[in-house]
Amino acid sequence: MKLNRTVIALSSLFMLMLSILSTPVAAQDEANPLREKFQQDLKAAVMSQSITVPQLKEIQDNIAVLKEAKGEEKPGAPIDLVTPFAAVSKIKAIMATVKEPARTTLRQDFQLMMAAKQPAPSTEPIPPGKKLGKDIFAAVMHGEPTTAQVQQLQDSLNSLQSIKTGGGGMLQQFRELKTAKAQIEQTMNAGSFRPQDRQTVLDDLNNLGPKAGAGAR
Repeated sequence: MKLNRTVIALSSLFMLMLSILSTPVAAQDEANPLREKFQQDLKAAVMSQSITVPQLKEIQDNIAVLKEAKGEEKPGAPIDLVTPFAAVSKIKAIMATVKEPARTTLRQDFQLMMAAKQPAPSTEPIPPGKKLGKDIFAAVMHGEPTTAQVQQLQDSLNSLQSIKTGGGGMLQQFRELKTAKAQIEQTMNAGSFRPQDRQTVLDDLNNLGPKAGAGAR
């Protein structure tokens, strides 16, 4: 009887999890084989009791944090890298405590889902500053930087974004741009990022001109 109640509770949480995983924060497309595999493997972990109710609830809560952070993005608003990074880090940490063999399977599923996320297609050229922001976000989500490094990248992006509205002269703007670019380059070279992500961000920095820092969102 106790086992049946546990299975029912896990199944209820699993259905809630599916409703969150079905949102655009988990996938850009309606049909996503990686997301579907993650759902199926999560269901198997629930039924085999490899994952506990608290673990599943924590994953659910942090995916909700990712959804909320995505929904709060507004052009020109302060850039927040720390919140989604913390949520993804917590999900990875929770999955590390799931019983094997589900642990390895779910971690691989989640890593593939994050690595496969692509920005929405655009018919218009992306401004250099905005592309830099998107590419840094991708690098952070796919990499293993420290919280301090993510905070530095966030601060540097916000500094770039504020150059346009800062009211300073051209010389001051140039100095601020140069400082922010140097900080980003230093952090990308020091942090644990995928080589392709690091190179993409460094290329973005080279494409930033004296007035290109604005609009890093």
